[in-house]
Amino acid sequence: MKLREYDLEKGQGRRIPSPGGCIYCRRVPIPPAKLTNEHVIPFAIGANAIVFLDGSCEECARTIQRYEQEVLLKQLGNFRRQIDAPSRTKPKKRPTHANVSFKEVDDRGQDLRHLGLRTIPIANLALALSLWQLPEPRITRPSAIPDDDNGRPWYYCDDKETVQKLCREVAEETGSKNVAMEIGAVNRPHFLRFLAKTAHAYAVAELGLDVFEPTLTDIILNREDDISKYVGGYYGPPPPGSAPENLVNAHIGRAVEGPGKGLITVALQFYPSLGSPTYSVIVGKSLIDMNEHAFDQGYDVAR
Repeated sequence: MKLREYDLEKGQGRRIPSPGGCIYCRRVPIPPAKLTNEHVIPFAIGANAIVFLDGSCEECARTIQRYEQEVLLKQLGNFRRQIDAPSRTKPKKRPTHANVSFKEVDDRGQDLRHLGLRTIPIANLALALSLWQLPEPRITRPSAIPDDDNGRPWYYCDDKETVQKLCREVAEETGSKNVAMEIGAVNRPHFLRFLAKTAHAYAVAELGLDVFEPTLTDIILNREDDISKYVGGYYGPPPPGSAPENLVNAHIGRAVEGPGKGLITVALQFYPSLGSPTYSVIVGKSLIDMNEHAFDQGYDVAR
């Protein structure tokens, strides 16, 4: 079932009235003024695409911010600057240089030693994006075990010659035989929690706070480390209406067959024009008839 798809281009916005409490812990703080606005898609990626007015309590916002900022600043920071992604920093104060890490590797690509950081103008760097390739959520794979769902880093680079030139310069400077450049190192747990938070917020935006039993609360609030049970990759056909030109493709639906039957899933893809992985996040179990709800909301439903 396809409920809805959004084009999350910069500047397009949707405001959702406050649910009256936090969309993560579900508490109603006293006084209610302690609730803060919550971006479903982080501002640093989608600007003000979908915003809950007074949607998060300050305590949950602080917990989420710690790992969300790690992803947005360290993993995606240089890439976001290269594509002029949304930023609250005024243009004149935005960085023009990036600190890039290099390392010496053996003939098999295994790390030998770190070669330190080099400060390089962002304009001189190849466009590079680092994400994570994941197997499907473990709950949808009956024969899976916790140790087989780690996945692997995923990289995009549009100009390998530029990277090779920089590596040769560092090799000559350090006397190293083989040099590799580290592109936006991914902290896997932080990135998976970031996916969980985004998918849960999107599900609440689309369905409401009380129409599904959430599976991700402890993961989002950093109380559970078994993230891969519910957060993984998506390997089905592209969801209907997926558009490569979007900054983010987001879809929600309920599995009608297989091990995940009846579970509500959000599919997310960031920067799809680069052929990036699509992620599947199990957000919860429906407490209502999803088809009836979809028709009530005027969604396009494929039976």
